[in-house]
Amino acid sequence: MNIKKQNYLLIIGTVLLSSLSFSQPMMNQIMESPPEVMMQPGEDWHPEAKHLGPGFFLHNRPQFEVYSKSNQVFAGTEQGNLYFRTLGSDKFDISIKPNEGLYWDIDNATWSPDGQHLVVKQIDDRNVKKIKLTMATPEDVVYKPYFRAGEPIPIYQYYIVNVKTGEKIVVDYDPEYPYVHIMEWNSDSSSFFMIASDRLMKQINLLHVNSETGKSSIILSEQSDTYLVGLNLLQGYSNRLKDMNLITFIDHKQQFIWLSDRSGYKQLYLYGYDGQLIRPLTNKTENGIVAEARGYDKKNDYIYFTAYSNPEQPYSMQVFKSSLSSNSIHKISDSSGIMDFVSSKNDTLWILRAELPKLLKLDCFSPEGQFLNTAWQGNFSSIGNNYFNFEFATVKAVDQKTNIQAFVLKPTDLDPNKSYPVVEYIYGAPFNNVANMNFFSPWLWDLNILAKQGFIVVCIDGRGTEGRGKAFNDFSYGKLGQVELLDHVEAIKQLAENRSYMNLEKVGIMGHSWGGHFALRALVEFPDFYKAGHINAPAIDPENFRVAVEPFMGCLPENCPELYKKSRISDKLNRLKAPLMIVHGTADDDVPIDDSYFLVEKLKNIGYKNYEFIEYQGMDHIVMRNPEWKPSMIQFFSDHLQN
Repeated sequence: MNIKKQNYLLIIGTVLLSSLSFSQPMMNQIMESPPEVMMQPGEDWHPEAKHLGPGFFLHNRPQFEVYSKSNQVFAGTEQGNLYFRTLGSDKFDISIKPNEGLYWDIDNATWSPDGQHLVVKQIDDRNVKKIKLTMATPEDVVYKPYFRAGEPIPIYQYYIVNVKTGEKIVVDYDPEYPYVHIMEWNSDSSSFFMIASDRLMKQINLLHVNSETGKSSIILSEQSDTYLVGLNLLQGYSNRLKDMNLITFIDHKQQFIWLSDRSGYKQLYLYGYDGQLIRPLTNKTENGIVAEARGYDKKNDYIYFTAYSNPEQPYSMQVFKSSLSSNSIHKISDSSGIMDFVSSKNDTLWILRAELPKLLKLDCFSPEGQFLNTAWQGNFSSIGNNYFNFEFATVKAVDQKTNIQAFVLKPTDLDPNKSYPVVEYIYGAPFNNVANMNFFSPWLWDLNILAKQGFIVVCIDGRGTEGRGKAFNDFSYGKLGQVELLDHVEAIKQLAENRSYMNLEKVGIMGHSWGGHFALRALVEFPDFYKAGHINAPAIDPENFRVAVEPFMGCLPENCPELYKKSRISDKLNRLKAPLMIVHGTADDDVPIDDSYFLVEKLKNIGYKNYEFIEYQGMDHIVMRNPEWKPSMIQFFSDHLQN
């Protein structure tokens, strides 16, 4: 079986679970003694790899040297130079300077299978504006490139570098497609594949690059009237793009599998290296909406994939396999709570399941789908039987036709005869969901503590969010912020119809990042419905968002100023009535604290005084890690919705 191993415990445990302020000892106990298959490191990882610095954002996984098992050599960067060093030695075998004014960046650097070449990029960000980050002390100041909507973005230039000589060959591709990512080398090291998209992500090109000449050719090009893929095509997101398995290469057959929503729903398509479509491998009728391809089984010529095939539970995942040599699709498992799966060296499928209230298991299946055993399960002895009091609900969007999903957390000791204030947690962006909570959802634990303090906490995935097909996702395309919130207000009202304990006279809202934007927008657009707002690291006006907003708006601000103006909220702040708490970290390089300074200045200008602004010194984008954040948040809602 030739399925790439996934490092779920490392990814989920150290990135998501550590990002918020819930009880880490409790989760450590739940996750105790997981099997080795959940701890598999990436192919380019080695325990002796040196830490090089922060990731693309300060809250991302740090950068480490990239390791080649074939020649036991590390590649890294130091002061903008690229170097190679042999395992066991701290001495550089070779150090290569960048072109004048540029610097080498190890992110997305990829070794050839024979270990003789590294594809790696230089970055030119001389035309990019910089933001000021204040670190642990006010005197510790860093300036970092940052690009907002419509502004110049860095230029990436990839090179094929010879590890022995340091000679480099320019990789040739069209600069009109600035979001460029290395995907994978051919097994014989003669060529590799890249993905490139235009700035608005309406076209994606799959490039085949000759490693001897650097010349590239387009073997597949996909276009859309809206955007394709979205956030993970941005510069700096190469690892996330790879993790979503947009492409699965089958080198020995000169074929690849392409994930596309061209039919309106994500499905898998089999292509030859000549770019010719061989046939679709999946279809919505048999397997629903594909989530991800999860690996190719070379022995049996199957592609394994996860999908959402139950329209009544649109975020409930199932595992399937599809034959590349015959038109057959088989369901492996539709057990509850499936997150994903990995494989072992012994032709075993390991399906990871996580679901409230107390489901956390790793089940073993044969490649044919026969259940073998449960290899591991979480230890819930530290959690009481009623630690989570929750439900999932289906309600109608404001059109009264479209089903949307809601997740509700309640006090453990809920008395249905009492009245409880309501707090909505919102994100709202087209690339994220909040109503599919499981143990690995980063907000679950803090929201549950809020519920235990006497609140009904509601999470809603209205139209304009992902996982439900292209039309559902594109609902807010070109009009971000203008249409989404009606679904949220309607959903809360419907939930309260048969939950009399929900007090709709006391509804608050909270959000982080894009969610901070939507929480503030809710207070502005529905000032008589939402009575308190807690916004964290908020983005304010889409015209000043980071470039991530561009593909979802469908144009740059300079080309459609009226469209961005319609989505602006800073000129509507005079509608505010509710108390507002604004929380931001001074070292936030994702949504700079300048955005909150801008908001505070606007509030001062209109004479609005019913707000509090808290700066967390040295905190990055994940302000919730500050130990003061959670008690402060709970106290805010208690003061304004309970007292």
